Amino acid sequence: MNPDTPADDASILYYDADYPSLELGPASPDAVRALARIGLLGDVGFYAEQAAAHAAGGRPVLELGCGTGRIAIPLARRGFAVWGVEIADAMLDHLRDRLTAESADTRARLRLVRQDAAALDLPALAPPHPGAGLLLLPFNLLMLIPDRAQAVRALAAGARHLAPDGRFALDVMNPATLPQEADHAPAPSQPRRNPRTGHPYVRHAQLSAVDGRGVQRITGWYDELRPDGGIHTTRFAFDWRMIDRAELTAMLAEAGLRADAFHGDFDGAPWTDASPRIVAVGGRAGSPQQAG
Repeated sequence: MNPDTPADDASILYYDADYPSLELGPASPDAVRALARIGLLGDVGFYAEQAAAHAAGGRPVLELGCGTGRIAIPLARRGFAVWGVEIADAMLDHLRDRLTAESADTRARLRLVRQDAAALDLPALAPPHPGAGLLLLPFNLLMLIPDRAQAVRALAAGARHLAPDGRFALDVMNPATLPQEADHAPAPSQPRRNPRTGHPYVRHAQLSAVDGRGVQRITGWYDELRPDGGIHTTRFAFDWRMIDRAELTAMLAEAGLRADAFHGDFDGAPWTDASPRIVAVGGRAGSPQQAG
């Protein structure tokens, strides 16, 4: 979500339905297909592997933009100490609701913080403390900070909370695979089901053209079918900024970070211009390089 997205925006209300969790909800064929369509299938497993490699032995994982816990809760279940940072109160509220179904050990491993990632200030993870072993910026977080300077500040703030040998992992969509021109004809999604209500719904989206800053505005609405046959409509709007591999490399450098590897998906496929995502792993600038 954008930092200023209101709590009643449909993109927040339907977030868990649009981006289902195979770990926190039923691993249904529909959920698998939904994640595959948007290139997210396997992201939790990928980030768990990164945590196993770089945050073992109690070293913290710091996740910026933890949302409703798609990644943070499964990591905490696996025994990792996780700091989840999120700016949207409504997202954190739902994450806390989800935590009530978790074990006491899982709840104890996950610390939630409401902060703007660009102004991150966590004294417990900053010098002279050891810092986080792993910094995560998953699922388009950098794209959803449409102001470039703010996005670089978020990267730099995360880097300041990393241990000297700490690592980062992130993913964004590959802009070469996204429409760049305006499309004002409402494009309906496949019918889905709202897990909170059990009712079917369809999402309709319209696109602006990508502007000179690389920013595109996406607007639309959700139509949810009520039991009485009526339709409940809720609107949404957000901006995202296109970030290609060269731009991501430049932003990381400005923030004091360096990518050691780029992948095209969460299975480690080599990145190409046709890859659905840009998955980057690396460390602090000047630290020893490691294989991705």
